[in-house]
Amino acid sequence: MRLLTVLSATILISVTGFSGVIDQVGTYANWATTWAAISSGNDASNAEVDQTLDFVGDAVNPGLYYANNGSYVFFRMRVNADTFSTASGAHILLIDVAGYGTNGIDYAFAWDSKSNDNTKHGLEMAVRAKNGPTWGVSQVDDMDHDAGKKLVNDINGTGRTTDGYVRTTDGQSTTAFGNTTFIDFAVSWSYLATYTDLRSNQTWNVGLASIANATDHNAFNADIGGNANLSDSIVTGWAAIPEPASIMLVSVVGALGFFIRRRFLD
Repeated sequence: MRLLTVLSATILISVTGFSGVIDQVGTYANWATTWAAISSGNDASNAEVDQTLDFVGDAVNPGLYYANNGSYVFFRMRVNADTFSTASGAHILLIDVAGYGTNGIDYAFAWDSKSNDNTKHGLEMAVRAKNGPTWGVSQVDDMDHDAGKKLVNDINGTGRTTDGYVRTTDGQSTTAFGNTTFIDFAVSWSYLATYTDLRSNQTWNVGLASIANATDHNAFNADIGGNANLSDSIVTGWAAIPEPASIMLVSVVGALGFFIRRRFLD
């Protein structure tokens, strides 16, 4: 059965006054200042998980956001850590493209936060390696199929530096979770159009997965976003990107209407 896209309520927020910003992969000057929060990505806290790997969020302080400036697509996840000072494993933004291949994981943006060598690891373009039947046995793999190098079709491959970026921002106060940390991804549409089948006119369902004390090539073993558990089927835990007509982002330079609902031709 095809995974149905259920559109979630979307909250627009303008974020200012950041503190504790760390450029984890590259340095980018044009990060989104207004984000769309996807409420179906919210998640309860899990005391048994390393807090830098524990996705959290609720209606007051959402746990998953996205934005788009036409050149880059952005995703933001919230983890239950006051600061993000040590490497811990892997943080993965999963993508299920509606109508493309089989239901479940198609692509992923994977940040190998356990490694500090961005020339070999860092932010990587991943594809499905094992698609369930549960989250706890699911895996992704580098699209270039080389675990120790960045080849031409990987993000920032073969010396490129502008395909993708990661930053963390700690000290983000919440009502229910205390201080948390944002992890932001930015990936170039130009890169995606050149090296992947991801396009700006498709419909995406997105999810979150984390891996403790291992690289992004291992089975998910820490937390799954959207209140899904490692033992749940992979048909759960997905969050739907809203339809284009349901959202308008406003930036400091004016109104920016954007489309992230997409149609893919097999």
